[in-house]
Amino acid sequence: MDKVYFCKENEFKTKKAYKTLKSSYPDLRIKRKGCLGKCKTCKECPFSLVDGKVIKSDTSEELYYKLNKRILKQSV
Repeated sequence: MDKVYFCKENEFKTKKAYKTLKSSYPDLRIKRKGCLGKCKTCKECPFSLVDGKVIKSDTSEELYYKLNKRILKQSV
């Protein structure tokens, strides 16, 4: 996993996942960007862009779980 981006416009939905992921993986490139161009997804639910692919969920906790699982899977 190279880059994980969170949209600043979606910050209120992804704040918990962003902070937890950033503290759990300080060596990983995890950033907040202005607009990721996924406006429809951004309005609907918490999401993240991982290596160009959208990862979305119903809650911030679920988003963190999905991202964490993906990171662990790629590190093996």
